[in-house]
Amino acid sequence: MMPLVTVIYDADALGDRSYNDLIYEGIERTALELGLRTMQHSPRTYDEGLQYLELMFRQMETAKDSVRRLFIVASTGYDEFIRKNNKRLEANPYADLLYLETRTPLEGKGSTLFMPYYGAMYEAGRIKAMTVYPKIMLVGANRQTESVIDAVQGYQDGFEAGLQLLTESQTRRAKLTTVWLDETGNGGFSIADTTALRLLLMWDAEQYQEVVPVCGGAFNAFSRMNSLVGLSLVGIDSFYDSYDSSYSVLKQIKEALNLCIRQWYSGQGIPKHQSLGLASGYMEVILNRPVEIWTPEGYTGDMVPILTEEMRQAIHEEAMRKEEEYER
Repeated sequence: MMPLVTVIYDADALGDRSYNDLIYEGIERTALELGLRTMQHSPRTYDEGLQYLELMFRQMETAKDSVRRLFIVASTGYDEFIRKNNKRLEANPYADLLYLETRTPLEGKGSTLFMPYYGAMYEAGRIKAMTVYPKIMLVGANRQTESVIDAVQGYQDGFEAGLQLLTESQTRRAKLTTVWLDETGNGGFSIADTTALRLLLMWDAEQYQEVVPVCGGAFNAFSRMNSLVGLSLVGIDSFYDSYDSSYSVLKQIKEALNLCIRQWYSGQGIPKHQSLGLASGYMEVILNRPVEIWTPEGYTGDMVPILTEEMRQAIHEEAMRKEEEYER
């Protein structure tokens, strides 16, 4: 019988047109290429997700056949259950586990994959600080999700590093403000269109120019409502280009899962832990168009200066170093 790849997501995660949908698409594409069966489950509630996890672990630990099974957990919301139960799979040599978005390897059976956001977001913030009169609203889903915290911190650090190279008058005109959609919980990954419109109108009235939404599926509400407002909106997780967006920060989760599934399918196995950050190429900043920057000292041209490839490469290398320091 063909090998089986099973995925469980966070509650109501599928349909976000962002991170979770990218996982779904990537797994289906790889499965089609390799001839694998798939099952993908997005529970309605957290408790339903726990029940499904228990069912899958019970089936995998007691299976008497030799069918190869890979179980992928795409949410750190199940962290406690995973770490308490992963050793149950050791009884089945044909069962494997891949747990996404955690820095901490599993004790016992199972592999982990972490895609740090710090470096790519540092690079984005560092570039943005060089643009003319940057006024940025940085939006985090919540203060609990590790990848969101890393992304927000990276952007803040990169922006601050860029400001240090500007004159005092230039720095006074720059502005970066951070807000959280969910101040106390693990939410913020989806919001109503009315909420998105209210926030966008408020930020527009406060003369912010760009919104950087590190909030998963909530990006889509901002995108829909921004047609009524017209701020610059940055694509996070996937590429986004509109009339006024200048860059996107990509997490190549589809390609990363293609790598992991092929490692598993090859028989060599998925490494115990993999970290695929900016230096790996699985995280990157895509510029949608040339970036106009502050006039550098000594510049004598008639046109507004543009970020050069040499500048971009220097910032990229700086961001990789900063991510390595941050991860240590």
